[in-house]
Amino acid sequence: MAKSFDEILTSMLEQLENNPDQDIDVLVKGECEKMGVSEESMALLSETNEYIDGFAEKMAAQQKAKEEGKSRKQWMLEEMDRILEGRDEQEKAEIISAISDAGENVNNETLNEEED
Repeated sequence: MAKSFDEILTSMLEQLENNPDQDIDVLVKGECEKMGVSEESMALLSETNEYIDGFAEKMAAQQKAKEEGKSRKQWMLEEMDRILEGRDEQEKAEIISAISDAGENVNNETLNEEED
């Protein structure tokens, strides 16, 4: 019998609670294999987890900066410096251009949503 999402999630959380030191990636992979999830789907899940982990790390870093009295702008500038450090001018230009394009796309999408 197929399990619901709630049952799968509850089972995994119970396993994690019983053994908090276990590697969550191993736990998720094991559960996916039990359910017959394809390799492609497991790869997508892994990629999604990496994005979530990265987001959580940046949120924690931003919170720490806030506790240290830094503004969001100061934190962002320090992150940009860290990202650009050691790169040649061409790479720096490409990164800054990509960030600028992404910001412009977000603004355009926001404006389009407001118009609808």
